[in-house]
Amino acid sequence: MRKLNGLILISALVMACSTASAQMQIVIDGQQIPTEHIASIVILPNTNVINVSTTVAYDIDVAVVGENVAINSFTASSNTVVAGQNLNISWTTSNAVSCDATNGADGWAGSVITLPNGTASITTATVGTHTFTLTCAGSEQGDTTTRNTTVTVTSPDAVAITSFSANPDSITEGETTTISWNTVNAVSCTPTGGTADWTAQSISLPSGSANIAIASQGSYNFSLTCQGPDNDQQSKSDVVTVSPESQSCDDVTLAGNIVGWGTFWSAGFPGPSYENVTNWIIPQKGYLALEFNTGNINDDGKISALENSASPGIRTGSISQCPGDFNTPAECSYVWGLGGGLRWATNGKSGACDLESNTTYYFNITFTDGEDLNTSTCNNTPCRINLQHVNL
Repeated sequence: MRKLNGLILISALVMACSTASAQMQIVIDGQQIPTEHIASIVILPNTNVINVSTTVAYDIDVAVVGENVAINSFTASSNTVVAGQNLNISWTTSNAVSCDATNGADGWAGSVITLPNGTASITTATVGTHTFTLTCAGSEQGDTTTRNTTVTVTSPDAVAITSFSANPDSITEGETTTISWNTVNAVSCTPTGGTADWTAQSISLPSGSANIAIASQGSYNFSLTCQGPDNDQQSKSDVVTVSPESQSCDDVTLAGNIVGWGTFWSAGFPGPSYENVTNWIIPQKGYLALEFNTGNINDDGKISALENSASPGIRTGSISQCPGDFNTPAECSYVWGLGGGLRWATNGKSGACDLESNTTYYFNITFTDGEDLNTSTCNNTPCRINLQHVNL
């Protein structure tokens, strides 16, 4: 049986007067299949597939299936409006044949949806929270997609924060974000969350803005709560993410080699967890840097430089965001003669070099003082070190 995939059109059904039999013509992709060449027709209703078996082979051009339909964006001009104000609902689509507007309020349902994109303007009247729905269909049967957007319509006499935002919402330590707000019918507003500078702000009405500098990395949730004349209230929030300040590596004076942590230890950070020893070569008047990223590790450990009989001498170590940087806080540096080690921690352990999550660092080691290449204490080349790491 040969399965012919294509569009089947029943073009005619003619009753012959001389017989009680019915004749029909079948056309597949524009090609007529004579009745005498059809062995069987099987209809599979569960899958909408029609299988036609013929006694003669036919070459059929298979119809090309279109791209999947998509609603790329579906947004409201504001998520909170006062009854009587205009609201714009906008959309962009791909490969849509038709779209239907449903739910929502105030005339959205049944709106004419232009393709591939468009905007509908609605005069809001119905107080409450409404979900506006857009459903689009593609050229293939069953190819549909739906998007929703939610809008709250408040009473003209009710307090409303029509907009509240932080711009930019992603900054670096020490940079400034601007918190802006617009209100309707607000008697007073109170800032909460965020930073001490934000909570100390006097909120101007009906609108205003405040420039807030944030010194430390982290996620800050700025909130504003406003009260209306009838003791009604509304709150809005926005989150600002502060990243660590990028460190300049321009002050590094030594040349050196960078090796991946996993290459050096044969174990990814924070391993190895046991006290194994790795021997490596360091440039006589430079440094060796082991590169690693803390990821989301919550742990602590210690790196020790053991005496190597082939290359005795004082060794200086550090942990920094720059390879070859030895100008680090005391807890992130160490000078080895005999014994001791440089401790690191991502879990806040006291006395260790405190490392931030998802940040790239370098463990640096040198036979110099970290700045002057002529201070090297390694007199024999190649200069070798024995390093040991252990999780605490």
